Amino acid sequence: MSSEINKESPFIGSKVILRSIELSDLDAIMEHWNTYEMRIGMGRYIPHSRTEREEWIKKTHEEMKKQESYSFAVIEKDTEEFLGVGALRKVNNINRSASMSVAIYNLENHGKGFGTDAVKCFLKIGFNVLNLHRIELHVYEFLESGRHVYEKLGFKEVGVRRKASFIAGRYVDDLIMDILEDEFREKYPI
Repeated sequence: MSSEINKESPFIGSKVILRSIELSDLDAIMEHWNTYEMRIGMGRYIPHSRTEREEWIKKTHEEMKKQESYSFAVIEKDTEEFLGVGALRKVNNINRSASMSVAIYNLENHGKGFGTDAVKCFLKIGFNVLNLHRIELHVYEFLESGRHVYEKLGFKEVGVRRKASFIAGRYVDDLIMDILEDEFREKYPI
């Protein structure tokens, strides 16, 4: 068999698996979606109804068909537990760029490497499957653990949207970080 066929799937990490978000995930999504801590970290302040989340799931499928955005459920590899979601959004095929986000919903699952592994998978999908050149993300200044993970994986801070977001009664900076294809390849050779 060809060496390309024998390559490891970019959708499978050491701790997580990425798969399509299904309507059957709705109960797991709603379990933690409307917690204040979850919403603050994502910049979504107002709770959402089940119907709104169901519509969002359907919208992710439409965006994938149009090749505008690729959203996936993050599943724990060993237990098959739903952990959260991630996406490569605003895919621009001319500039070969996208914006990435990953969210692990249950705070009890933070600090266990699931988010880090999911980000690695999304980078592999972006650079090795979608042929992107640049992937960026935004992270609030107060999310130090997230910034640490992104820096560890090769992202660089490239800008600041100063006091751009009003969160929990105060304005905070929105940091812009990115990674280029050659930086990714240097850290994670094919």
